Amino acid sequence: MDVDSLTPTQKAAFDQLQALTDGGDPEVAIGVLSSVDWDVQRAAEAIFDGGAPPPPPAPPAASHIEEFEVDDSEQGLLSGRRGGREFRQVVSSPMDESNSLSAIVARPIRVVLNIIAIPLYPIFSLLRFLFRALRIPVPNFAPFTFSSLAYRPLGPGQGRESKDPKSVAERWVLSLEEETGAICISRSGQRRSNGDGPSAASGVAGPSHLNARGSTWDDSNTARDTKLLPDFFLGSYEDFARTCQRDVKIGCVVIVSEEHDDVAEFKRSANYRRSTLTDPALVRVIQENDILVWGGDIRDREAWSASQKLQATTYPFVAFIALQPRRAPASAAPPAPTMTILSRHQGPSIPSTSAATAAETLVKHLQEHLLPRVNPFLAKLRIQEAERERERALRAEQDRAFEESRRRDAERIQQRVREERAATEEKQRAAAAEARAAEERRKAAEAKRQWDAHRMAWRRWVRRGLVVREPRPGEAARGKTLRVGVRMPDGRRVVRFFGENDTVTSLYAYVDSLFIPPEFIQDADPPSPPEGAKAGEEGLVGEMSASGKPAEKWWGFQIVLAYPRREISWEAGKRVGDLNVLKGGGQVVVELAADEDVKGKGKASVQDADDDEYHTESD
Repeated sequence: MDVDSLTPTQKAAFDQLQALTDGGDPEVAIGVLSSVDWDVQRAAEAIFDGGAPPPPPAPPAASHIEEFEVDDSEQGLLSGRRGGREFRQVVSSPMDESNSLSAIVARPIRVVLNIIAIPLYPIFSLLRFLFRALRIPVPNFAPFTFSSLAYRPLGPGQGRESKDPKSVAERWVLSLEEETGAICISRSGQRRSNGDGPSAASGVAGPSHLNARGSTWDDSNTARDTKLLPDFFLGSYEDFARTCQRDVKIGCVVIVSEEHDDVAEFKRSANYRRSTLTDPALVRVIQENDILVWGGDIRDREAWSASQKLQATTYPFVAFIALQPRRAPASAAPPAPTMTILSRHQGPSIPSTSAATAAETLVKHLQEHLLPRVNPFLAKLRIQEAERERERALRAEQDRAFEESRRRDAERIQQRVREERAATEEKQRAAAAEARAAEERRKAAEAKRQWDAHRMAWRRWVRRGLVVREPRPGEAARGKTLRVGVRMPDGRRVVRFFGENDTVTSLYAYVDSLFIPPEFIQDADPPSPPEGAKAGEEGLVGEMSASGKPAEKWWGFQIVLAYPRREISWEAGKRVGDLNVLKGGGQVVVELAADEDVKGKGKASVQDADDDEYHTESD
């Protein structure tokens, strides 16, 4: 109902209430006014006192049960708009003026009765303690209460101390156990787990001894004297509804009010009859079908809020909620299911066979109407959820496999890149080394070419300036004539005659001249040493000293006696006749120095004396 649809009288009452409350939520104001028959004074009292307006007294025998019909108007229990509202309209018939007057008169009477009862409070407390210690259902020692004069539900901020939902729910369950002399299934040791682990009844709150649920039932329960209560969800109503939605379960909401006389029969047994909450058949149906149960007293904030959302009008009140499909046009895609009130049961629990909240009535309703109709849809939802979970697990596994494959591929690529980089660097190093070697070879070849050219110039001068002619017969100045056979590295054999007074330099100069190619004729040899060096043996010694090479390396060869092998070293100024190995002549072999590369490179082989067909003059 909105402001535009109000009649002139209702709009005037609405404007007066808005002026008294200095504005506010129009929906709250309209809801409060409609609940008090548009009485502005009573509506203002209800708002300023912080409670909800009193509903009309329920008829003594007017208990009813709403047959199981899914009402789409109550769908979306978790998505309703509250907007900070503290009150919600309760469907009830309007109060008349006599009821309003009786409520006003009852207030001072209640105060007087409470003062008179003060001396009795210690006796009541002692008796209550004894009954609780003996686990005997606690009788009601306060026959005169608010309900004896006028009933008014306590809303938030009234009556009890505000606590967190978990503590309030646990306190209510413990109080229910003491009052009924029963204990919850999870604490009785009668529950047998089906191996699925803790159920979703733990929700977001609750100790372990009150939140474990199973799906099997011990038939010996009914044969024992121990009375059992279903396991209750410990938490707020909102958390309870979300748990039912998340775990795809049926939820059972139990709301009681100590201000109603029917609640005692609902909670406590009498005349050897078990109460509704402790009835074995009902507890067994709840346990076997894994129905999640939540309960409370409307004197607590959470229970009072749940009663407003579920539109409870009398107590005890039992409602069943679960996910149900939303209605949508046939052409549209099916919307997501939403939490829906399946059925409401409120009123007395006596007689046990027909009362709305009797255990037999609830069991029959569950087995014949609610479970056959709701379980197939919930089973379908569970299958879909299991399929989605399987797909999520499959996708997660595929993602892990893809990530592992990607990681391995990345490692292989990195390894290949490293190997290619190493190969490239190795090629670069090899190329650099080859370039350096080539440069060194080039420099060595160039140095050798220059040295060969330098030595060739000296060879040609040595051939012209230091090689002496062979002695003539009867030339006594040069001493005794010695016949020397020379074998070159290329295999050539040459015979040369020297005088005893000739120098070893003349012998080396003659052998060195044999390395001059034929194209360099003797007549074209230079008459003076290269680079302006001094003439004669003195110039040769100066050249060797300037080159920094020993005599063997400078000459590029060495002369050895063929047999026995004796080396003939070069010494400046030394005579051939002073060489003991050449006394009377001999056969010599020319061997190239190790670092000299000349034309006709080779190793001179040792020639035995027997192989020499030449002989000295003395022979």
